[in-house]
Amino acid sequence: MPSRTALPAALARGALLFSLWLVLTGGDLFGLPFGLLAALCATRTSLRLLPPGAGRIAPRALPGLIGATLSQSVSAGWDVALRAFASPPRLTPGVIEVPLAIPPGPARDAFRALASLAPGSLALEDLQDGRLRLHALDLTLPLAKDLAESEAAFTRSHRETAHG
Repeated sequence: MPSRTALPAALARGALLFSLWLVLTGGDLFGLPFGLLAALCATRTSLRLLPPGAGRIAPRALPGLIGATLSQSVSAGWDVALRAFASPPRLTPGVIEVPLAIPPGPARDAFRALASLAPGSLALEDLQDGRLRLHALDLTLPLAKDLAESEAAFTRSHRETAHG
């Protein structure tokens, strides 16, 4: 039996996806049937991949996450650029493993993608003991500390709920 949130979620996602189609096609009337079909298929796929109620965004914490991510990205990008263009380059690449408190699932996948946005780091794989393996351009940087701060900001902005 579908949950109480399935219909509103389907309608919201469908409307968003169809709106995106309209923007991409410039509202071409000839393409409306194709747009409706594409939005319907994409909505169904979306609901299967991320069921309603799988996670909620905490709107009040979202600006903090965005601000922290942008700030970290700009400062890390500047630092990586300075290191890479120094003569000789000041890079010490390698792989580190850091613990994560976020349980496996969509929230952890989203956090791994977010962690890979930071210049100088790339999430490689989840380890079975809850750690995340990262490639780092410079092992002398406090990547584990930065990742822990990012994880805390992400956790504040994302609340897990039971699948409905």
